Amino acid sequence: MISPLKACLRTVPALLLLLTLGCITSPIPVTPEQIASADYGTVPVPPAYQDAIKGYMQEILFDPRTARYRFVGEPQRGYAYLLGRRKPPVFGYLVQVEIDAKNLKSRYTGEQPYRFFIRNETLYPLETSTKVEVVQ
Repeated sequence: MISPLKACLRTVPALLLLLTLGCITSPIPVTPEQIASADYGTVPVPPAYQDAIKGYMQEILFDPRTARYRFVGEPQRGYAYLLGRRKPPVFGYLVQVEIDAKNLKSRYTGEQPYRFFIRNETLYPLETSTKVEVVQ
C-alpha cells in the first residue's frame, strides 16, 4: 500500500509539468491581410546595412579585425516579435550573416550564424529564440 505522502510526492512532478506547459505561449498569428497591408518602414533597406552590422559586431567580437562576414542573400521582407510573443510583430527586413572570427586562442571558430532586423534605418540584433518569419 502506498502512503498518502508518497502518493502526493508522485503527483508533484506531473503537476509541475502541467503548470510549465501552461506558461508556454504561442505567438500572435499574423493574417494574410496584415502581411498584404504591412508597413515595412520608410526606407526599404539602408544601403549601408552591411557596414552597420559590421560596426555593431565590432563591440561584440573578441578580435573584430579578423572577422570574415558572409551575408546570406539579400535582406528579405518579414516580421519579428521584437516585443515578445504576446505583442504584435514588427514588420521590416531580415538579414542573415555568417561570421567567422578569431577567439582568445587566436584560432578561427568557424562560421557562426547571426540574425538582424532592420526597420527605418534602425538595426536590431535578434536572439536565437526570437520568432521571425520571411514573407513573400
